Amino acid sequence: MVTLVHGTDEVSSRNYFLENKNKDSLTFDAENLNTIELTQALQGSGLFGPSNKIFIENLFSRKGLKNLETIAEILNKSKDADIFIWADKEIGTKNLSVFPKFQNQNFKVPQNIWAFVDGIRPGNPGNVSLFHNTLETTNAEIVFAMIIRQFRLMLGLSGDSNLPAGKAEENAEEVKKLAPWQKGKLTRQASMFGLDNLKKTYKKLYKIDKSQKTGSSNLTLVQSIDFLLLEI
Repeated sequence: MVTLVHGTDEVSSRNYFLENKNKDSLTFDAENLNTIELTQALQGSGLFGPSNKIFIENLFSRKGLKNLETIAEILNKSKDADIFIWADKEIGTKNLSVFPKFQNQNFKVPQNIWAFVDGIRPGNPGNVSLFHNTLETTNAEIVFAMIIRQFRLMLGLSGDSNLPAGKAEENAEEVKKLAPWQKGKLTRQASMFGLDNLKKTYKKLYKIDKSQKTGSSNLTLVQSIDFLLLEI
């Protein structure tokens, strides 16, 4: 059975994906996948021992999509393995159609988070209170990921993603897929900040992310976000 793990709530979907792994699981990167090794893994032959759990990442990334039909054909022939495919976004119907049968694990971001990130304004004292309202329904990691996404998209629509080449290309693709009403809303929000302020804020978000992952900050993630919102 193929289980597709995706959705706008990237943190929760990733946690679900990882929680299903065990010591005998095998993980493949669709961007650099050897189809012979995948076939052998599903058959329990070759260099791979017996494993009834196969995990695949990056199948729906820009590079991974080039291998989508080939990989899907191999996976659809499997009868015994539990196959988990993770995507860091919500996958559309067109791409899902390559799997005739699958279990859909779609993790969606709560609606109040959208209201919060759309409402972030420079010099707005309500930014902090709206942030804490979102914490009543979800955790800080998810909210933080959505703040980063919001500023990344605003930078993209402002003509400067301020990202490394690979990430900039992916962000440009995401911006292209936005509906006109989404682009209009983000453009208006970006104009309130200005390009320089957007860049400064995005750099601060990067520093918070790095310090939280390395444990180099004395502040909790919630405290770091509070100070960021007060400084905007």
